[in-house]
Amino acid sequence: MASSTDVTLRTACLTAAFCSAVAALYVAVAVEPASRLLFFISFAPQLAVCLWLQKEARRAGVGSIQDWGFFLLLFWPVLIPWYAFKTRGISGWRLAAGLLFLAWAPIITAAAFSVLLYGLAFVRDGAG
Repeated sequence: MASSTDVTLRTACLTAAFCSAVAALYVAVAVEPASRLLFFISFAPQLAVCLWLQKEARRAGVGSIQDWGFFLLLFWPVLIPWYAFKTRGISGWRLAAGLLFLAWAPIITAAAFSVLLYGLAFVRDGAG
């Protein structure tokens, strides 16, 4: 049974969604966020994914090295696909893609929203 302090995949999804919404809001108003907020927006989804993956690896018995959590925080772009393919085989690409998307969701959202807003401004102002 999961304790109340365990990070579930739902928590990681909600963290990524909240940080993506905040990033989109800042892109919409064309203001750069404060450095602490920018750090939170970019780091919180990655931390939530790493915490979930640490719990999942403990359950699966894969992350048996001494300091799996710290190792995961340092090398998460490499270890997420490794873990997904190690535990799920060839079908692990879906888990790897989903977790990497969650970790990068605010960055992807901000970039997509920025392109959309600039595209709309270009169409509104005309091509000339």
